[in-house]
Amino acid sequence: MIRNSLSIDLVEPVVYLRGHPKDKHTPNLLRGIIRIGLVHPVHIESVTIQFIGTAKTLWPEASQHWDKQILVDSVIPIWRLPIYLKKGSHSIPFEILLSNALSESIECGLGTVRYKLRCRVHLKPWSIFGAYLKADCPVVLVRLPSADTPRCITQTHLLDDDQLDIVIDSAHIAPGIPLSLSIRFSRPGFSIDQLIVKLIERQKFHAPSKHTTRILHHEITLDSPDPPAIVDKEEIRAVYAIPDKQTLLVHPSTTNRNIRVRHWIQVSLQLLLPENAKREILLDAPITVLENSIDDYMTLPVYQQIDNAHTNFAQDTTRPALRMPSFWLKRFQQRYLSKHDRAPPKYNMAS
Repeated sequence: MIRNSLSIDLVEPVVYLRGHPKDKHTPNLLRGIIRIGLVHPVHIESVTIQFIGTAKTLWPEASQHWDKQILVDSVIPIWRLPIYLKKGSHSIPFEILLSNALSESIECGLGTVRYKLRCRVHLKPWSIFGAYLKADCPVVLVRLPSADTPRCITQTHLLDDDQLDIVIDSAHIAPGIPLSLSIRFSRPGFSIDQLIVKLIERQKFHAPSKHTTRILHHEITLDSPDPPAIVDKEEIRAVYAIPDKQTLLVHPSTTNRNIRVRHWIQVSLQLLLPENAKREILLDAPITVLENSIDDYMTLPVYQQIDNAHTNFAQDTTRPALRMPSFWLKRFQQRYLSKHDRAPPKYNMAS
């Protein structure tokens, strides 16, 4: 038997939360389309959307295995007045503002944060097709790093009269993405006897109803596919691989107060000084692990500089798909032709 259908299609599969969680004034937009398929004409009383967010923590040793919290439960009316719809397909677009204070979506072993949209189409009470149509759609929220967070990690160490700089190219990493490390000396004569890089993950789960907290600590030693490369006599560079989901699960960093996942990068360095003495140096700094889906979002475009005899600035190598003059140039040509017998000189676009 063919029945009426209802579905929700999101414009963006992921909603990015921008800024700090305490910044409640930054809006985030959730857009989508409600699709209604009718096999017969019906009278619709109203259309509503319910945005639901729940947080769960797992406690296997307790009598009640789950500790559940409702983060958000809002009902948004889309249509309030009755309307008659004919047989066929109908689309209703919608936009919902989401608070920046919402927690990001989390899938982390003993804790989860999940969101979903629930649409209800209420029919006439006497409708033979039922009292209402219902459809659910999962929603994924991903938090972007704040604009004031550092883009790289640097640390300086003093070695008597010399100086050592350790630079990690990015303070935001993603599973499966290489991590670059640079070690620069103030003068030649130093060598590295041992170099160990670790990614530390700490998961903290809190159950308010049980007044219980659990902490899980993981240390992951990062592997380098190639030995450290000597860039020059004063700099050494190494690249390390962040484990992906296929090799070892690394969870993204979170800001949820009950499901807190934090990360640190630890660099243990043993130097051989010119006098054959050894010196140990340790870098321990917080780092953010991002979702795979926002790695491209955080990557800046790369531009190449073109040598030009007439210009000394860098130009973007990308070219427009349509090579058309701008609007003001068209207006200038029209005014010029109205006052002169011949066309103005042509403007050649840079190739």
